Amino acid sequence: MATFDVNGNVRRETSTANGSLVDYSFSFQVNTTTDVDVYVDDVIKSASTDYTIVDSAGNAGLNSNGTGTVRFTTAPANNTVVAVVSDVPLSRTSTYTSGGNITANSLEADFDTITMQVGDADEKLSRALLAPTSEPSSSDLTIPNKDDRKGKLLGFNATTGNPEPQSSSVSSASVNSTTTGAAGTAATASASYNSGTGAIEFDFTIPQGAQGAAGNDGIFTSIASTLEAQTGTENTKGMTPLRVAEAITAQVSGVTAVASKFFGVKVVKDSVGRAILTQEHTLVGGSENLKVEDYDTYFFATGSVGLTLRASDGHLLIDLP
Repeated sequence: MATFDVNGNVRRETSTANGSLVDYSFSFQVNTTTDVDVYVDDVIKSASTDYTIVDSAGNAGLNSNGTGTVRFTTAPANNTVVAVVSDVPLSRTSTYTSGGNITANSLEADFDTITMQVGDADEKLSRALLAPTSEPSSSDLTIPNKDDRKGKLLGFNATTGNPEPQSSSVSSASVNSTTTGAAGTAATASASYNSGTGAIEFDFTIPQGAQGAAGNDGIFTSIASTLEAQTGTENTKGMTPLRVAEAITAQVSGVTAVASKFFGVKVVKDSVGRAILTQEHTLVGGSENLKVEDYDTYFFATGSVGLTLRASDGHLLIDLP
């Protein structure tokens, strides 16, 4: 049992391993080496097998003030977290009898042990879920029972703020990858959900070529034929550049339209006073603003307009009367 002053150091020390360091000292005090638990990345290690506790001289055991050093048999891996924690048992070995002698050493040892136990409890409480001191006494941070919280997230009631089980919720969504699948294969999609952040990521495989359900809102099942493209009633098949050209050709080749033109004749004087007969006319579909009263005579001509698609360059030719 300890017979020294107990310091106020936090009764847990953590360090990040570098892959070569084997010694990890602790400054809190304990009665015996079995009062110390050692973890590497939250996995508890075994005394003698994984480590020993030595004093400042390298001998097995504690320093005279109850501190010591954890010496690993093999250095913990790089970037792992080593935690050395006090775990003084909640028990007593001394017994005081009526009329018996009570020595200063026995009282000192018992009080030191009680102080260590209180320190262990305080260290654990410092990592626990606690309501702020200013909150009303009605706050109850007791977590839901096991059956109620299975497969759920720990949330807090919108009114009371007390813990309650909640279903997982998505806080953000993003596309992680998009892959091109082979022609004729089925489209696929998968999602991964991070319950810690609430983020969900999607992975898509989109097939090439014709695939999917028919319909103008889906993926085309096939390419339209020449006749279907020219007829112009097919609404579930795809159109290639060739089919588009064939459809345009079928629609415009040989088509005629009736159009009218205005022809006006008038006499004007040139710079030397000679009378010059002048003829003016409108273009088919033009926007010329010609007035009838400006002409000595006029007439309208009506004829057919021919439309032809020139395959060599895709130009639409208009033949006027």
